[in-house]
Amino acid sequence: MLPWRLILNQAPALLLAAGELMSRSRRRPADIATAQDLNALRDRCAELAKDQQASAELVKELTDQLNAVTEVTRATAARARRAMLVGVAGVALGAVACVIAFLR
Repeated sequence: MLPWRLILNQAPALLLAAGELMSRSRRRPADIATAQDLNALRDRCAELAKDQQASAELVKELTDQLNAVTEVTRATAARARRAMLVGVAGVALGAVACVIAFLR
C-alpha cells in the first residue's frame, strides 16, 4: 500500500524547502554583486553546492514517491482485471443457470 499519510505529511516540508531555495536565489545575487573578495565567492559556491544537493534529494524523494504510485496503480489494474474476469464468469454462470431453469 502507498503511504499516503507519509506523503501528505512531507508535503509542507517540501514546499518549505522549495520556498527557502527560491528566497535564497532571489536575495543572494545582490550580495555577490557588492562583494569583491574571494571568500564571498567561495561561500556562495558552497551554498550553491548545498542547494544543489538539497534539490537532488528532493527530486529523488519525488521520484521514489512517483515509483510507489506507479507500482500501486499497476497492482490496482491487475486486481481490476481479475475482478472483471470473475464478474464475467459470474454473469456467464448466471445465464447458464437461467437457461437450465427455463428448460426444466
